[in-house]
This record gives sequence, structure tokens and C-alpha cells, in this order.
Amino acid sequence: MKQKSTNRDIPWPKIHKLDNLVTDSQEKVNVPLHEEYTMEDMWYLDTHEARPIFEKQAKIIKAHQYKNILDVGCRHGPVNKILRSEKYTEYNYLGFDTSKEPIDIATEEWKEYDNINYECASWDKFSTNFTPDVIIFSGVLLYIKDDNERADFFDDFMFKHQCSNAIIQEPYHFQRHWDDRLILNTITNGGLDFLNEDYDIDEHYLDVPVFAGKRVIYDVVAKP
Repeated sequence: MKQKSTNRDIPWPKIHKLDNLVTDSQEKVNVPLHEEYTMEDMWYLDTHEARPIFEKQAKIIKAHQYKNILDVGCRHGPVNKILRSEKYTEYNYLGFDTSKEPIDIATEEWKEYDNINYECASWDKFSTNFTPDVIIFSGVLLYIKDDNERADFFDDFMFKHQCSNAIIQEPYHFQRHWDDRLILNTITNGGLDFLNEDYDIDEHYLDVPVFAGKRVIYDVVAKP
């Protein structure tokens, strides 16, 4: 099925080669998956339009009363502002990301809160002083393109941190706010099927008016 194109009167990132293509170019380009983003690169995720993505994550955290939160690929951890605005404050949080600028900004913003911490690190280099009861994976599992490798990574990461629950957020494999010349690796069309064996999964579908605004948020809970 053909992706539905859109014009750019909606929040749009500044990270791909299409910014340098002429309007009538039909060249296909991959959406790059970087380990280093600036705040400006991903500004569209900080708009009011994108807020429901993080509100849904916060709602899941509150519903399960999670108290020890590990956030993988957190950027500046927008879920914290939402949780605190909703008077949910009794929790420990560690967010880590390979992008230095958002981590520096978040560290400064939350420096007065001992329970909220950030690290600029990859997923094998960070350290935490608590055992998480939930791990958030926000748009990071798609970096692992092979389905078997992704399943092995997830199982190993959850086992290593003795965690039974996850919140996974990924772009849907069919988009409304898009450009047909873009190629994006997505995993919502079977790439997370491995979860069904060991986890109960509640899938939440969002369609927000930003670039790649169709998102799936998976509430993943270990089966008894």
C-alpha cells in the first residue's frame, strides 16, 4: 500500500537528506538512524502536537504504579514533566541516551531532584542503583534490523536488569504524515511478535499531527 504523502505544515524533523533535495526530486532516501541527535533535529517531538505520545507512556506508568523506571533512548525524558504535572512523584528514574545535548539539558533541568537522573551512554555502558520495574524503549528497537537479533537483545536486556515489564513506542509501518520518498525501518508489522510468547501485550494506537505521527505504544507485562 502506498504511503500517503503530506505537505510540511505539521512538525517535521531536520535530520534527513530530503531537506537538501529539490521539490520535484523522486530520489528515495533512508531516514537515517543516528546515535547523535541535537534538540533541534528532533524538535517536532517536543511540540504540543506530539505530547499525547508521552502522555500515553505516563498513563501506563501510573496505571501499573511503576516506581523504578529505566528509559532507553530517553532524549531529555519528557515523560517526567507529565508525571509530575499529574502529581505522580514517588518514583526513581534513570534515562540514558547517546545524544549529549538533550542529556545535558535534562541533567541541568532536573538537578534538584535526586530521584531523576540522566546519563549520556549506550545501552551497555550506563549504570543504575535500582532494579527497574519497567523499561521504556522509545523508538530504539527499530535500530536492530534483524528480527532474531532484536528478540535476543530484548530478552537479554530484560534478563540482565531483572525486569519483567516494558513500554515500547515505535512508528507504525503505515503513515499519514509522511513523504513517499522516505524509507523508514519499522518493526510494527511483525517485528515484535516474539513478545507474545512470554508477555501479555496491550497495544495503543496513536495518530498525532507530526512527522510519522502514527505510533504504537506497547504495554508489555510478563505473563504469570
